[in-house]
Amino acid sequence: MGIKRRKYPGEFKIEMVEEVLSGHSTLEFARLNDLNPNLIIRWKRQ
Repeated sequence: MGIKRRKYPGEFKIEMVEEVLSGHSTLEFARLNDLNPNLIIRWKRQ
């Protein structure tokens, strides 16, 4: 059995990146939203 991947809408990704860029810690913000911090970092690069 494979692992199911969650898909996030573009608006959600933009909102998460904007929150981090506005001064929140990536790690802290990822934990609050049950996300992997590397995912937010990847979205920032995109």
